[in-house]
Amino acid sequence: MKSISIVLSCMLFISLQACKLTDVTDLKPENKLDESTVVVDIPSAEKLLAGAYYSLRDEPLANQTPIYVGLMGLNVTAAGASSNPYLNNNVPPNNSSLNSYLYGGPYQLIQTANFVILKTGALTLTDPRKAQIISEAKFLRALGHFYILRLFGQFWDMGSSYGIEIKDIPNSPVAARASVKLSYEFILSDLDAAISDCPEYKTGVMKGYATKLAAKALKARVLLYKKDYAAAAILAKEVMSGPALLSGDFVRLFTNEKYNADEVLLASITFANNNNIYFENGKSYYWTDGGYKFTDRYTELLRQDARKSIIVRTPSDPADLLKWHGNGKFSTGVQGSRNDTEYYLRLAEVYLIYAEAEARRPGGNLDDALKALNILHTKRGNPEVTASGQKDLLQLVRKEKELELGGESGEDWYDLVRYIKNGDLQATAVKQSLTDENKLILPIPQVSVDASNHLIKQNPGY
Repeated sequence: MKSISIVLSCMLFISLQACKLTDVTDLKPENKLDESTVVVDIPSAEKLLAGAYYSLRDEPLANQTPIYVGLMGLNVTAAGASSNPYLNNNVPPNNSSLNSYLYGGPYQLIQTANFVILKTGALTLTDPRKAQIISEAKFLRALGHFYILRLFGQFWDMGSSYGIEIKDIPNSPVAARASVKLSYEFILSDLDAAISDCPEYKTGVMKGYATKLAAKALKARVLLYKKDYAAAAILAKEVMSGPALLSGDFVRLFTNEKYNADEVLLASITFANNNNIYFENGKSYYWTDGGYKFTDRYTELLRQDARKSIIVRTPSDPADLLKWHGNGKFSTGVQGSRNDTEYYLRLAEVYLIYAEAEARRPGGNLDDALKALNILHTKRGNPEVTASGQKDLLQLVRKEKELELGGESGEDWYDLVRYIKNGDLQATAVKQSLTDENKLILPIPQVSVDASNHLIKQNPGY
């Protein structure tokens, strides 16, 4: 059933959603099909599910969110740095990309997932695929809500009222933001359903769909952010036990294996911008158009690491042979040799989730945490590292995550926020623009706040 044509999937997706949102508190898809007849059997439910997966390949999540989140961190910069609000960590609530991409993109995914859950759940049949379809949609809904929580909610504080607006049905009425605690509970409930009923992970096949293993990996990530370190470590270790395997060749992972690699747990297949065929694959748009490039700091960090062999020199960089070139993790910008994959979950991250969670949990085994880090570090062609204690080990984990995931999906920014809020880093010491810790999360788009008649509370400091 997973072989439904992309064209048909895209048509259905478009029929259910507006391409550009102006108010995600009131998602009303343009030209939507009759909701009573969208899903009448398993094949039509599969088509609707394909529309939800399409969000993982579309511009907001596959391309623009990694760009803007990356700019907030330490690895990526851009032309016009002096005035870019993301680079300066001072994004105003009326910023257009904030509403269209970072807030609207995840809620578009959630909207379609909710249609899948509702309409497939109403089918009166006993086909076991019914439960799988619903659980895959719940995985996607959890992923969307977690994006919102990490970017717009005070996710580090279980006592905070600044969680997210939970949407559990299509076209749901405007609701006040749930607490952070309730936000986590909703996300974890969806992931538990996905772990229970999603299909099994299979090696040697395309990794574009939700599986039990991907759901466990995402749950381990969520538990790490929730500071449930013991549970995060247990689940991460379970994922590390297989069947996914770290790639034996980091270069080959990005040049040949890509989304078929057995290290990949979830990846998008192709960037699909409906309006511009030229930008058909994501990371070339990331690294050439708009002047995006690595910071000097990140270039220097990579210089000492074996993974530098896969980082490319882009047209935005000076002609410096020490800024490595190739066609792999990021694009050269030459049409026909574009990187075509957005990695949402890789096994490498799970090793680092385990290492950090084990190091942070009360009574954690620092030797086991360091061993997990070194498995990844040496697999990438580097010598083993040593740590003098918990603090040193945690800094090594953050550095390894930058080297492994830097520039992929903005993960270095999320780690900065967590490490600052955990007291491991001083904000201005790592980035001078972080003078106001309220700016560690983004503002809710003002259009959504206004449309809710201020039922949706704006974040402090905005």
